[in-house]
Amino acid sequence: MSEFNGVTDKRIKYYRSLPKPAQFVSELPVAAKGRELVKGSRQKITSIIRGQDKRKLLITGPCSIHDPDQAKELCCSIAKMAEEVKDQFFVIGRFYFEKPRTIDGWKGLVYDPHINNSWNIERGLELAREILIHAVDECGLPAATEFLNPFTPQYYSDLVSWTAVGARTSETQLYREMMSGLSMPVGYKNSTRGDVDSAVNSLIALKNETCFIGIDQEGNASVVATTGNDTGHLVLRGGVRPNYDKGSVELVQKASFSRGLLNGVIVDCSHGNSGGDYKKQPEVFDNIIQQICEGNEMIVGLMTETNLREGNQKIKKDLTGFNKNSLQWGISITDACISFESTREMVLRAAEQLRKRRI
Repeated sequence: MSEFNGVTDKRIKYYRSLPKPAQFVSELPVAAKGRELVKGSRQKITSIIRGQDKRKLLITGPCSIHDPDQAKELCCSIAKMAEEVKDQFFVIGRFYFEKPRTIDGWKGLVYDPHINNSWNIERGLELAREILIHAVDECGLPAATEFLNPFTPQYYSDLVSWTAVGARTSETQLYREMMSGLSMPVGYKNSTRGDVDSAVNSLIALKNETCFIGIDQEGNASVVATTGNDTGHLVLRGGVRPNYDKGSVELVQKASFSRGLLNGVIVDCSHGNSGGDYKKQPEVFDNIIQQICEGNEMIVGLMTETNLREGNQKIKKDLTGFNKNSLQWGISITDACISFESTREMVLRAAEQLRKRRI
């Protein structure tokens, strides 16, 4: 532990150097096929949010990834479903490795991959990259995630096609700066209260050039200058009350247009829009599909929280601490999710409705 004049680092237990991003990426490379998939999927997502591609985005996967094997199994299933509905939906797998916490709780695979407060972040970064490589190289499935730390994009953003800024962080300058330099489309969620003003302000700021302090590919503390990101769009996730209904969506669209934001809107079927009840996600999903069929082309996509099996589970403790062996296969350890089978049935039904709309 370093200390200067008895003032600095009084509460720091230790420092541990992470590998340089460039070295880390070179040791876990993505194949040329995967690189092309990421590049092409970013272009397709951008075309959809701008209304040029009339398909709809579907971002689906668990609230959080806690087991690599389960993530890979679900990834393959989502990729097969994507092939079945590719004429109506462009499907993106949800791979969330970092979790924001209001007070306390598990912070995600990157920070605590063993779910025991051992903070093996090096291994967490490796696992995140390995899972994403499996998605884009082996399954051909574009990936979505949420970046919470301004350093983590350097370790695996080359594998990500879409990213989100969550409700807890949508009005934070740090994320506006970071997102303005990312190479993929960015969805901004409304606040936990339900208002969209902070997200709209962030989307306007996102388009501007800016500078912030970050790291480069060699891990050096750097001044990072960005060109701005014009792919930002709103994600409606509800708040104190849902905001997916027709009236709420129309108000949001008018407010966005009046401030020069012309990209489409994605609706999150979980969180505040389902009232915290995962079983209500299909109800929200069906409502949005109906709005699209009635002619609302500004709704460009949907999000679901989906896992292999439905519900969620608590991590049990024994005398030695957290007991991972007590966990059931395929069930979320954070927010409750609908099962993949339920999701597939819902999506296939929606695809058929959308096909009929175009006849």
